[in-house]
Amino acid sequence: MKTKSGKFTEQQIAELKYLESLPDDQINTIDVPEMLDWSGARQGLFYRPVKQQITIRLDTDVIHGFKKLMKSG
Repeated sequence: MKTKSGKFTEQQIAELKYLESLPDDQINTIDVPEMLDWSGARQGLFYRPVKQQITIRLDTDVIHGFKKLMKSG
């Protein structure tokens, strides 16, 4: 959509402003192909949280309390 100079024309700017004002469900994206093939995707490329595994021992009533809380909420 950019010209050889890398800048938008007045017509392109007007079109972008018009599209920006529309709700997403009213923008025709029929000519934009959906990306269905994720075989080349790499997981965790940009974000890798630091995790540490631990083990704790809890009373049975505490575990049942947490399970009950998860079911209700």
